[in-house]
Parts: sequence; C-alpha cells; structure tokens
Amino acid sequence: MPILGTSQTIPCCPATGTLKKEGIRDRGENQKDLKKKLDGSCVSGNRNGMEKIKCDTEAVDSSIKSIFSERGDVDFAEQLWCKMKCVSSYQELIACFTLVLESRECGEIQPWIHHGSGSLLSKLIQQSYHGKMEAVSLTGITPVQMLLEIGLDKMKKDYVSFFIGQELATLTSLDCFISTSVDLQEQVHCVQKLHHMLEIMVSCTVLLQFKHESLFPWTQICIKYYRENPPDEKHVFQLPVSSALVKKFYPDSHPEVWKVDISSGHGPKEVKTTWQVSTNPPVEHMMSNNTELK
Repeated sequence: MPILGTSQTIPCCPATGTLKKEGIRDRGENQKDLKKKLDGSCVSGNRNGMEKIKCDTEAVDSSIKSIFSERGDVDFAEQLWCKMKCVSSYQELIACFTLVLESRECGEIQPWIHHGSGSLLSKLIQQSYHGKMEAVSLTGITPVQMLLEIGLDKMKKDYVSFFIGQELATLTSLDCFISTSVDLQEQVHCVQKLHHMLEIMVSCTVLLQFKHESLFPWTQICIKYYRENPPDEKHVFQLPVSSALVKKFYPDSHPEVWKVDISSGHGPKEVKTTWQVSTNPPVEHMMSNNTELK
C-alpha cells in the first residue's frame, strides 16, 4: 500500500456520452463485464455488483440531467430546440420553422436571442430587430441543418455554464470547443469532447466525492488533450491524485497489479524505474498464490 504522502494516478476512460438511457445502459454493460471478471463465478457477488453499478450509473445520469436543467438564461432558440427535438417528420420540421419565421415577420412574437449565437435561426431573428430579415428557403437539408445548429448552440452553452459555474475552466480556455466558424461536423465533435469531459468530472464528483482542488487540474488535463486531438472514447486519461484522497477505498479494493514508477534526474539525464507485481500468473496454465498481495 503506498504511503499517504505519495501521488497516484487515476486512469479515466470516458464512455460514449449521451443523455439518453441507451448510453447509460451501454456504459453499465461494460462495467458489468468487468465486474464479472473480478468476481469470478460467484452469483450473489455478481448480483450485488450489478445492483451497485446500476445505482452508480443512475446517480451519474441524474446528476448530468440536473446540470442540463439548471440554467436560467435560456433564450428563444434554445427553448425552441427543447420543443422541436422530438419532431416526428420532415414536414413537421418545416411547419415549425415556417410558423416561427412568419410570426416574427408579422411582429406576433418578440423573441430574445443571446448575443453571439451562431445558428442561422438566431441570425435571422437578430436581423429582424433592425427591420429586415433575409429570405430563407426551407427546402432540402436546410431545415435539418437549422435544427442541428440550435441544438448544438444549446448544448455548448450548457457545458460552458457547468465548467465556468463550477470554476473548472474559463471561457477563454473553452473557446476552441464553442467556435461557430468551423463546419457542423466539427462542431458535433467539439460537443462530444465537452460531454466526455463532463462525464469524467461528474463521475469523479458523484462516485468518488472528489472536490474542486482535484477536479480543476483534471479538467485542465482533459482540455489540453482535446484541444489537440479528436474525440476518442478509448483514450485513458491519467489523472494525478494524492493517496490520502483515496485511502478510504483501499480496504475494499483487490488490485490485480501493483506498480510503482520512480524518476530521478532531469531533462535528458532523467531515468525512470518501474516495479510491477501482478497477482496473475505469467501464463494461463500456471497456478498463482496471491493471498499475500491482497
């Protein structure tokens, strides 16, 4: 067991992020498979483990949903997205946008839009403030793109609100994820990155009860990685944490591998030495006695 003054790392690999139950279920199934491998063939242990996983995933899911319902500065386009994201047909989509644009032209509605919103609908409404609104043909893929734009706008504002509200990042550090100067596909990738980072922070908060002093540097690590890399569901983030913060988990943990890295020297003269002890036999047909390692 490492001494409490040492620094450890927590490997975090974000699952496919989504607010729908399907995404939570997929993540839960992966955790169940891992739990079965750790618990062997003990039926009662597996059942208890699956119940624990179910509770954990529900807790994280609930926390994420609450984050997306807390903002009080939702503008007209964001409210419209919440209504239109469940449209059942292309014709219904066209009818909704037609009604909105015609109502605005006639002055029947006075919608409020965030300054700087990048969607076409937001720009049209902002144009109408000055008495003139560009004519848009709601044909082809245009209505679908308009719906996607207001959805991306809404989600990016939600993520930014969380990270800034929790004092985990600044608007400047998040600029590269919320830019509207890139194409829609790249904006979708940026939203995926934001959701992966959100999942990691919420999971560490809800399941491990880590505080701001740990979450802030972890957020910076994730931001730095995603500034330079595409969304990667399999990437493992090595997040530093002091042993004192995780000592409460030691009594119930049964690690398969113990590993210690020691570095000495600096720059080109730096030497890194690694010791690793495993409870698993070197080959499958060998038996191992690992009672002393647990």
